[in-house]
Amino acid sequence: MSNSDWLIKARRFAVAGLWAGLPSFASASAEGVVMPTAGWGVVLLVVVSVLVLAGLAYRRRLLSEVERLRASHEELTTILDSVDACIYVKSNDFRYLYVNRKGSEIVGLPAEAVLGKTDSDIFDSVTAAELRFNDRRVLEQGEKVVVEEGYVKAQDETVFTFLSIKLPLRRADGTIRALCGFSTDVTEYRDIQESKHRLTFYDSLTGLPNRRLLLDRLEMVVKGSRRTERYAALLFIDLDDFKVVNETQGLQRGDRFLRQVAQRLEEVVRESDTLARLGADEFVLMIHDLGLDVEQAAHAAERVAEKLLGQIASAQTDDDQALTLPITASIGISLFANGQANVDSAMRQADIALQQAKAAGGNTLRFFNADMQADVMERVHLEADLHQALARDELRLHYQVQVDNRTEVTGVEALIRWEHPRRGLVPPGLFIPLAEKNRLILPIGYWVLETACRQLAAWAQENGKEKLTIAVNVSSVQFHQPDFVARVQHTLEETGANPGRLVLEVTESLLMEEPERVRNIMLRLSKLGIRFSLDDFGTGYSSLNYLKRLPLDELKIDKSFIDGVLDDPVDAAIVTTTITLANSLGLEVTAEGVETEAQHRWLLEHGCEAFQGYLFGRPLALEELALTDRACPLPT
Repeated sequence: MSNSDWLIKARRFAVAGLWAGLPSFASASAEGVVMPTAGWGVVLLVVVSVLVLAGLAYRRRLLSEVERLRASHEELTTILDSVDACIYVKSNDFRYLYVNRKGSEIVGLPAEAVLGKTDSDIFDSVTAAELRFNDRRVLEQGEKVVVEEGYVKAQDETVFTFLSIKLPLRRADGTIRALCGFSTDVTEYRDIQESKHRLTFYDSLTGLPNRRLLLDRLEMVVKGSRRTERYAALLFIDLDDFKVVNETQGLQRGDRFLRQVAQRLEEVVRESDTLARLGADEFVLMIHDLGLDVEQAAHAAERVAEKLLGQIASAQTDDDQALTLPITASIGISLFANGQANVDSAMRQADIALQQAKAAGGNTLRFFNADMQADVMERVHLEADLHQALARDELRLHYQVQVDNRTEVTGVEALIRWEHPRRGLVPPGLFIPLAEKNRLILPIGYWVLETACRQLAAWAQENGKEKLTIAVNVSSVQFHQPDFVARVQHTLEETGANPGRLVLEVTESLLMEEPERVRNIMLRLSKLGIRFSLDDFGTGYSSLNYLKRLPLDELKIDKSFIDGVLDDPVDAAIVTTTITLANSLGLEVTAEGVETEAQHRWLLEHGCEAFQGYLFGRPLALEELALTDRACPLPT
């Protein structure tokens, strides 16, 4: 405002002020009395001074308000620039009106270079189109948009993911004047979530789906098969004897081969099917939509399984250093449709079929059928009953006599029998493998040992029976127990049995497990007076050099060789050689499974002096056993 303007306003205020509050002489002058010139000057000076002071005060307030607004703007800018999110405002024509520091850093441009530009000027065409689509929803339809948006940084092709919230800014009349957006970088969070997802649902070694994801997808396929009645298949794939690779060539080499197997299997699997790794060397393939006909579905599943076997066989050639051992696989297949199975039954049936394939020698495939299920359930019920057999006193010892070259009884072999209340007499070949599998063989084995020792002690008090021996079979599981020697010694002391009348029968396979440890155990037991017999000699792979170092007392020739001595020159040669070998090692030799007089005569002629078999007596309960008479007439 110029000085002249101030003067004019001052005069106007002065006149108004004079009429409003000056002394009476001032008002009188308005009625015609002329005021002295000096009086007017004083009044004007006062008024001008007041107005100048008022103007200065107003100017100071105005400057203070401007400073306050400037400080508030700086504070707001500082706050917005400190936020770890992109904050921006866009006009109705999609141009940037504001962007904070984080937004500038993300696009790699200063804020001044961003203002006035559109997304097409800054981002690639795909990103710009995605942003424009979301912005239109805000500016044209007035929506509040919450969406994930991606951005690829051109400099290093870094991929960013943002969670964006966009809302309209409205005028007083409700019309949209701009868009305000907040975009938070969730790239690291998404990476963590994705990593967590992969750890939860995928195998870390092969990258294949794991058991959890397989079961989720299998549940969906099972439900789908109920609606569509179309067949699906579940294939259990297990590498044969793969643990040998880990043991001989190392875990790292084994892991590399498992990755190669996974890659080769994926090559023959449809994208719509699921190939998963259950763990170790087990894989599962789930195939859906195999048609309505069961035979057609079975043929399709079989073709796929054969391809898988071929892929596994060729996987070891992918490595520059091929595995020294050939690797094959076994596959069990379960078909299901129209509600015939649920997740658990489909998995169980495929596993049963897999076990059948492995039992057939491996490198083959088997389909599940009802007979398999019946066999498995029979075995499960038998195993459950076996757990109660000892407590229910259902186990019995039968004895088979052993005779010398005069057919006089020299001892017996104790053979366990199970008298099941419903099944009757259960053969040992059925329940002994189950007992070894679930370690029930330990309490059963010690029961046999204790019962035999008590019988030895009883015979020691009977005239004519005090020299009889009892041979007891010892399982590998039992023999390798840390307290086995102590348990045997305690049993002998508790029962009062003569250790010299107890014979422990061991197999060649047992001897070859940790040979030095086995030898030490045998030596400790031998010092107690216990004798050892090598059962089923000739059926294993024991070394003669190793055998001569063991405290053995007897070799028992397996029945499979005795059966052929009259007809098969090879069997006859094996038996003759065994007798000669036993004599050279100072060992007794017993022929097992002698069933005819002709076999008995041939064995006598070739130097065998101890026998066991149906010709001399079947295994019998103690009360049925005749021990004082000769087992059969002397051969003529």
